Amino acid sequence: MAHIICITGGLTGMFNASLALVESLRRAGHQVSYASPANLGEAVSAQGIPYIQLDRWVMQSGDPPMGRWQQWRTLRSRQQRAVEALGVQNFVSTLRSLNPDLLLIDMEMQPHVMAAVMAGLPVALLCQFLSIWQRPHLPPIHTNIVPGQGWSGSAWSIVGHWWYHCWRKWLAFQRERWRRMGLDWISVLRCYAQQIGYPWQHVWPWDQWLLPYTHGQLPILCFNALELDFPHEPHPLMHYVGPMVLENRPESRVDISTEVALETIFERCRATGRSLLYCSCSTFAKNNQQFLQRLIAAIDSDWELILGLGGQLSVNDLPKLPQNVHTFTWVPQLKVLKQADCAINNGGINSINECLYFGVPMLVYSLHQFDQDGDAARVAYHGVGIAGDILRDSSQQIRDYLTSLLQEKRYKTSVESIRACCQRYRSENRVAQVVESLVRSLPVSHAAELGGIVS
Repeated sequence: MAHIICITGGLTGMFNASLALVESLRRAGHQVSYASPANLGEAVSAQGIPYIQLDRWVMQSGDPPMGRWQQWRTLRSRQQRAVEALGVQNFVSTLRSLNPDLLLIDMEMQPHVMAAVMAGLPVALLCQFLSIWQRPHLPPIHTNIVPGQGWSGSAWSIVGHWWYHCWRKWLAFQRERWRRMGLDWISVLRCYAQQIGYPWQHVWPWDQWLLPYTHGQLPILCFNALELDFPHEPHPLMHYVGPMVLENRPESRVDISTEVALETIFERCRATGRSLLYCSCSTFAKNNQQFLQRLIAAIDSDWELILGLGGQLSVNDLPKLPQNVHTFTWVPQLKVLKQADCAINNGGINSINECLYFGVPMLVYSLHQFDQDGDAARVAYHGVGIAGDILRDSSQQIRDYLTSLLQEKRYKTSVESIRACCQRYRSENRVAQVVESLVRSLPVSHAAELGGIVS
């Protein structure tokens, strides 16, 4: 069996998904180690996974205040310090000593990916986003466009949105380059790429959503079900391996009193037939307290609502709560979703996948960040939930949406259909199938695809 190293930067969503990935690979008999520049050792070791602590990395290093002329005069030395802060000096030697057959690296850890590729190590990327490549009739993932619906869903409009997205990102990066005077993310990446000889000409593909993106020839493991996206022919580099959800993931921040209180709520719902709703408040944070007030006011007296504050809010930040609304600092989300009849989330793909995993219809209120609008549009398109408007929806509108999700069978039927697709990915252990195929092919294919730059 192969020795595989999984490498992530420590963000919660990717970390939780990667633990499920490791479990699937180990179930298939592979030896898997975990590495990160974040302090994940305790959580990873608790799962019985060998852990390698990588050097800390800094994405945006800073300078003391200085004039423009001094910034330009010291550009090279400042960029060199920023490159050193990336924490990749010992990365290759550390991994080579472990003799891996394949590295699975979070696609947003670009310096680590570049270092591994130039060292000749076999690399595949880990992706949480649904659709990062431009494909016929497939809109950018950050928009709420639905193909075939209205003028915005026409083929010409979709192509225009792709071009507009790329140009807007390009202009934003130019402004950031001037503002940061050579210490913006792209300039630092370019400096590092030049030092190691990485082919920087691939940094700005106009058919890709995640910009900047320098790895246009590397295979990608997408932690989603293709069936959740709009119908399209996927890019040949995208390997959909289904949602990565680990039911027994560690919940160290949840105390015993919370577990006991939740069990009491679950038992009351089972005994009385009351509907159980769940919302993670931390995703809506303090700048959306007005929405939370409207949500709380929308809860019917025959429902029970669990609010997970996630350390972002306290009870004092919320209005006076009725007896059927329960707040907790930290909530074991998967345990609650397993009992819930409906969930309210912000359109994050990890929350959506966890709802699908347990067959829970959802009310999505996008915060209009990253891929949330596109995820919400796909939830509504497939009928597994409703996409609301966080700024405009009144308490009555929210209550009407929740009533529909709880009472109309079409939502539950649609969720169960997508859930069945997700379960097939898991039962077939699709991620292990893809990884085993890559282990056989990557050591040869990387050099050819990158133009022979890999020794």
